[in-house]
Amino acid sequence: MLSTEELGSLRSLILSYRNGAELPKNEFLIDILNKVLTVYEEEESSYRPVADNGEAGGLLDFTKVAPLPVVIVPDLHARPDFMIRLLSCKIKGKAVLDALNEGSIIVVCVGDGVHTERMGADYARWLESFAFWQKGRIDCPPMREEIRLGLATMMAVMELKAAFPANFHFLKGNHENVMNIEGQGDHAFRKFAMEGAMVKDFMQEVYGDVVLHLLRCFETSLPIVAAFDRFCVSHAEPECVFSRDEIINYHNEDLRDEVVLAFTWTPNDGAEEGSVASIFSELTGCSPDEALWFGGHRPVSGLYALRQDGHYVQIHNPDEMNIAYISADRPFNLEKDIIRL
Repeated sequence: MLSTEELGSLRSLILSYRNGAELPKNEFLIDILNKVLTVYEEEESSYRPVADNGEAGGLLDFTKVAPLPVVIVPDLHARPDFMIRLLSCKIKGKAVLDALNEGSIIVVCVGDGVHTERMGADYARWLESFAFWQKGRIDCPPMREEIRLGLATMMAVMELKAAFPANFHFLKGNHENVMNIEGQGDHAFRKFAMEGAMVKDFMQEVYGDVVLHLLRCFETSLPIVAAFDRFCVSHAEPECVFSRDEIINYHNEDLRDEVVLAFTWTPNDGAEEGSVASIFSELTGCSPDEALWFGGHRPVSGLYALRQDGHYVQIHNPDEMNIAYISADRPFNLEKDIIRL
């Protein structure tokens, strides 16, 4: 538990990332990446089972621990303001940051920390950056602003993971692919422009190989599924059925492509019928009829959309900052427990 002074310093640091006008220095980024990677290397097996290769596995398993309130955060997409609002949000009269410090709440982010995706200013910035990129100018003012927003968001994530390793978690999304790799459960990415290639080129030119390598290590250290006693979370709707052991061993070369892809890239109407209920039942021991699974990835209008006979809840609205709150002592209520920040 952090002291009052340390907690205030952490809050100020995260605010400074959001407010900073310049990109972080190379050495600073290396330091924070090394810090959070050490946390992942020492992740507690009590909630993150160890894979057969001795590394932390792909599953966060909270099914056998005393239940705590849980906040589920959909796709951040380079919105540092989302992080600030989240930490200030009061749950039962207490700010989330204070509750994290007390160990009285768990926060699970579903991934996709980078690449702004709102129409309007974000779209215009990508197009402007793309025009520069096509002319061979990788480091340009609009791209610097895009990267600043993405790094501010992800540095906040890393600081929170380092400060509260058992209570703050960030799952891998399909945008966690700084090398723009095709394979290993990833696809090269484009939407408004050539975002994946543009970000890789920028990070290569401005920060170099060491930062790129450490960012990739961070991405591959992220879990892909979180299981609790009454619900589960992943970035995308589970595409097909995998066992608990296969999820834990997601880095196994024979499994990686299929397992990581299945929880990070699934399109609407692209999942096997009943995949959510089947995996939920294996991970929690509960009846498939009780399945409740949260994810982001595909945008929704309003607060949520339901799939898989109501068992899968999508909560990513790119134009809003919404969270899902799961109480430890009452059933989840779709109309009351998805909160606009």
